[in-house]
Amino acid sequence: MDKILLVTRPRYDDGTEYLSAYSSLVIKDAQEKGIVVKDFEKEKANKFEIEKYLKTKNPKLIFLNGHGSESEIDGHKETIFSIKDNVKLLKDRITYARACSVANSLGKEAVKDNDGCFIGYKLSFSFWMDGKWSSNPLKDKSAALYLGPSNEVVLSLLSGKTAKVSHERSKRMMVENMKKLLLLGEKNQPEAMGMLQILWENYEGQVVLGNEEATL
Repeated sequence: MDKILLVTRPRYDDGTEYLSAYSSLVIKDAQEKGIVVKDFEKEKANKFEIEKYLKTKNPKLIFLNGHGSESEIDGHKETIFSIKDNVKLLKDRITYARACSVANSLGKEAVKDNDGCFIGYKLSFSFWMDGKWSSNPLKDKSAALYLGPSNEVVLSLLSGKTAKVSHERSKRMMVENMKKLLLLGEKNQPEAMGMLQILWENYEGQVVLGNEEATL
């Protein structure tokens, strides 16, 4: 397979705006490392364009951002991968899906009877947003507590780490951020415990399936 990073970055609501913005940091890192990046942004994050690319190119690493369910993951206002349709296109690749619940069924199917790896969430993937930064998500320090560790999955893979190590590094970052939130809670910042609960659910939900030794 080719050393290519495929990224989906739909942008049509607050959540996907944030995911897109933080994904840009991963894209920048890949480009600085000389890795080819295929960026499907906004309306380009559609099933037709992505399937066409996967059938003509052979990217090893796929980074999916968007809304999801146990059996589907969305791009820009439409489903791009589903168990019933085209999950086999993820075969033998390393996929990280930053979307709710997709590791339950779709992720398991993606690595069934092949050498691929799927990192994703068996629970909801959520994050806290500070509304005053909605027009500039990268300055939102609250969101960074969640999206920084999730970015680390792909950043570690881009550095040549295995899927297992990348997953573990991400979870260690979550633990460190949970410690920061505990300290805020002790300082009587009431929102801290709610923020901590969300990050804990991300921690509990993030799993690695299939070939844990897969590398880019």
